Amino acid sequence: MFDKNNWMKQASIVSKVLEKAPSFEKGYMLPAQEFKLRQEKTWNMLKEKGYDCGIVYSDEHYCGDVPYLAGNNNIIVEPIGAVLGENGLYLMAGPESAIVAEQFCPRSGAKIRVMDILNLGTGQTDQNLNTPASIVTEACGKIPEKIAILSSKVFFPVGLYQELSEQLAQTKIDDLSEDYYKIKYNKSELELKLIEESCRISDIMIEAMVRILAPGLTEAQVAQWGYAVANELGADEQGFKIMVMSGENNRTMIGRATNKIIQEGEVVSIGVAPKRDGLCGAQRVSVMCVKDKFEIPDQHTVLMEFLEGAFQFSVEEFERIVKEKLPGNTHEKSMIQYYRDREDEIGKKLEIPISQFSELKGYVTSHNSGYTECQEMYGALSEKFKDEIPENIVLMMDVGLKGYGKDWSQIRIPGLDYLVIEKTLIKEGDHVRVLNRLPVNVQDFVGEAFN
Repeated sequence: MFDKNNWMKQASIVSKVLEKAPSFEKGYMLPAQEFKLRQEKTWNMLKEKGYDCGIVYSDEHYCGDVPYLAGNNNIIVEPIGAVLGENGLYLMAGPESAIVAEQFCPRSGAKIRVMDILNLGTGQTDQNLNTPASIVTEACGKIPEKIAILSSKVFFPVGLYQELSEQLAQTKIDDLSEDYYKIKYNKSELELKLIEESCRISDIMIEAMVRILAPGLTEAQVAQWGYAVANELGADEQGFKIMVMSGENNRTMIGRATNKIIQEGEVVSIGVAPKRDGLCGAQRVSVMCVKDKFEIPDQHTVLMEFLEGAFQFSVEEFERIVKEKLPGNTHEKSMIQYYRDREDEIGKKLEIPISQFSELKGYVTSHNSGYTECQEMYGALSEKFKDEIPENIVLMMDVGLKGYGKDWSQIRIPGLDYLVIEKTLIKEGDHVRVLNRLPVNVQDFVGEAFN
């Protein structure tokens, strides 16, 4: 049942947080010149490698590759493709996605062409509409000899590949997605500006959600205030659904908010990724749902202090790698060693045997961002990333600790589900900054909303 008094109390707390929030030019959008430069960089890469065109693809969830070139960050229901050739950028859109694209696409100069995108490869496409081959040929000004697929094979649809292969049987089709992702990886000044605004919005979202946290609320009720704050400050969408995980739900590590009721004494992890004109930063925190921090068990304090140290080390190590121009994979190797070096120390403090502690960190510490929060498909500083780091990049720095092994039933640290600290960093030349301004530990915000 709706509790008006409790809701109004939460609204009052959120209102006070918003009163201190920074303001942004909500209506600002990237100018045409930004998309012209992106298209030029991509086209120059294609020409240098001997290709007549490059094709990108996006849908509502994998929403980065087409908007990067075309500016249409409002992808809803229907997926969309685009081809960049000698004659410019052409959208390969379904009847609905073509209409939607007219909202933001004019700034990119993209020409919109309609095809039956939902029936590709089925043999049932509408013959009155354009075909993939006809749009590609128009973009190239000729039948292409070599086509580059610029989106990952993970997402590029089989139906579109099949129709291109059949309709352009003499054309060679290759995967150049990594070359495209390298272009996207190096951020422009305007991209960095919008991502920093996103991170400032995430600060306010997190603070509001943590301040209204109290036993008896559902995870979804906490999340509603995050959405409200984001929209109030100028974010019109999210890089992922707001995460609110309480108790055992923390084991999902990246689970969305559900209707589970939050209990007093549970760990609650919150994650947000507001977008500004399609570009997003992110931030995640873990706190304990207690009225007073003196009620926090020693184990939680030990683990959070370890994680705070791990985050500080992750930033300092990234700064060292940038300064010394070391390979990107140096970072993940160092993080794994950081966990290993503290295995005995944490075991003694918790008074339990711990082995293979680095396996409990969860996943790679950093990943690239942009039009998606993490599905850029390139640029995570994993052990495989041997390249030097580009001039200007955005990284999500994400340290975690889980209490289970390969699945939820394999308990490794009793009483621990999952804890996380994540913030957004940018590298501008040799200079590294954390964009989020909230402290690493936000436990002091909890308790205000308790009855």
